[in-house]
Amino acid sequence: MQQLSLDSLRAFVSVYDLQSFTAAGQQLGRSQPAISLQLQRLEEMLGMRLYARTGGRIQLTPAGNELLEAARAMLSLNDQIIARLTEPELSGRVRLGMTSEFASKLLPQVLGQFAQGYPNVALEVSSALSRQLVANADDFDVIIALTESGGKDAAQWVNPMQWLELRQEPLVWVGNSESHLLPAPLPLVVAPDGCIYRRRALRALRNAGIQSRITYTNTDFSGLTAAIESGLGITVLAQSTVPAHLERIQRCADGTPLPELGEVGVMLSTRAAENSAAQQLAAFIQERI
Repeated sequence: MQQLSLDSLRAFVSVYDLQSFTAAGQQLGRSQPAISLQLQRLEEMLGMRLYARTGGRIQLTPAGNELLEAARAMLSLNDQIIARLTEPELSGRVRLGMTSEFASKLLPQVLGQFAQGYPNVALEVSSALSRQLVANADDFDVIIALTESGGKDAAQWVNPMQWLELRQEPLVWVGNSESHLLPAPLPLVVAPDGCIYRRRALRALRNAGIQSRITYTNTDFSGLTAAIESGLGITVLAQSTVPAHLERIQRCADGTPLPELGEVGVMLSTRAAENSAAQQLAAFIQERI
């Protein structure tokens, strides 16, 4: 009887969620070739293709979409069983602060798995710009924030030695299916002043000599994506947080290539050493992100 490998399923889900074989390998502690080989064997076992690249994104085939839901359920059940049988019962409250795009896109599944494994822990989740989270650090037990690549600005944060870099996240230009037709000056949909993405976008465009204008500003991730869907402009997002209904944009309407944006650091801080539930959540997030 054939059996699906949980390791292969976790690699399959991670590649899709992170939109990168390399990032999935880093998350799972394996090389990129090892991840590719795992997925090749999974496709061979099932006798069908699971991935297809479209517009710079890793998309799922119909078979891949069907497998994704089942894989998430199997992995969640596995993690719940391990948590319940190997960890002491946890209870209490954890105040988690994170940037809105990670709250909306990347972490719901992780937090859902944690909540199922530790049902007696109450999670209070708030989202804001990184600088606001850091400025109000005393209001949180766990924080996920973004910093310039290499952690240059993290040195300015309160108690910088308590910050752990989870990973480097590539930034990409994002729009709707017709955003490549937007006329100059390039319309931008951005968060308020102080946002790393906004700062990186404006600096990259200025250095490339591409004229731009800000057409819409919103702190909320869903508000930004709704504005992009409506054709108000393009924005910058972390690669793994790009919604499925939006796509990467690589050129302006006149064919000029959009500039590279580099990477940002995804940082984790746990400030409540005496809160065992907060410590467990931080470890849970670190293992999966």
